[in-house]
Amino acid sequence: MDASLFAQVNTTISVRETHMLTEEQLNQMLYAKDDEAVALLLQATNYSLDNEELRDPNLIEKVLVKHLAREYTFAFQNSPLTEVVQIFSLKYTYHNLKVLLKERASQGDLSHLLLPIGRYPLDILKHLVTTLSAEYCPDFMQEEVASTWAEYMDYQDVRVLDTGMDLAYFKHLKHLSEEINDATLNAFIDLSIDFYNVITVKRALTQGKPRSFMRQLLSENARMESREYLKLFESQELLAWFNQIYPNSFDLSTKPYEEALNDVSISALSLEYLADLLKYQLLEKGRFEIEGPLPLARYLWGKEMEVKNLRLILTGRSNDLNPDLLKERMRPVYGQ
Repeated sequence: MDASLFAQVNTTISVRETHMLTEEQLNQMLYAKDDEAVALLLQATNYSLDNEELRDPNLIEKVLVKHLAREYTFAFQNSPLTEVVQIFSLKYTYHNLKVLLKERASQGDLSHLLLPIGRYPLDILKHLVTTLSAEYCPDFMQEEVASTWAEYMDYQDVRVLDTGMDLAYFKHLKHLSEEINDATLNAFIDLSIDFYNVITVKRALTQGKPRSFMRQLLSENARMESREYLKLFESQELLAWFNQIYPNSFDLSTKPYEEALNDVSISALSLEYLADLLKYQLLEKGRFEIEGPLPLARYLWGKEMEVKNLRLILTGRSNDLNPDLLKERMRPVYGQ
């Protein structure tokens, strides 16, 4: 990959990142006395919501998604390698494929659940689901959608559509990894898949599901075989696994989780936080790089975390949740 190809988009990012929300701004919103104060704080940001809108979680979500859609449009238009952008936007593509498959299965209208983000426009995804042909998408996407639909037709169980698209998403990520061939971004993808498998096993164990059920849900594109992820919990080797993928014993940010990792009592929610933390730290290593794909990747992941934090704060406030509890669940802030 020619790193100099990203010079123009990285220059633009250096300007756009000055408008990212700071930790101070997020804390001010978190502990603001009322909605009027939050609305006033938001006026100085890219997220404009008035007092009335702040009481409606659906309107909050529309504003957040609209902002993310603009950011991804900018990224796709300016990145010399769209595969870098797809690492972060691909989850929306497969979310939309799930929705469209369920819409076909139910013969209902689920268009309100579609998100305007991704490499492939919604009409192309709808064509893929309707015709099961790959005129405008890669062949492997067509194969995954067609096989998932065929399995649904055999079992008539809508959960097949969720599982099929989840696993197809990770296969697609591995395709991107091979095309990009960047050590940091490849590690980012590996972390995503590894944590998905671990979190999936944790949730299944909490629900008392059998091993056969778990194996069906696990991605085969991870760094270990499926049975190894089951053994992490059975043999209490979760901390050893964590130390292997994150050999940074000097970083204190993960220390509070190590006891729960050691006795495998850690919750799925905490595992999700750890996944975001590690991926943030991985991209932060390239914070001072001015060439190549990392500034763009770091910016897009920063936007994802920014929206996640803002969603947590604003919807949490609308539901009168304790701000201290919300703060504990906040993700790392860009540039902190």
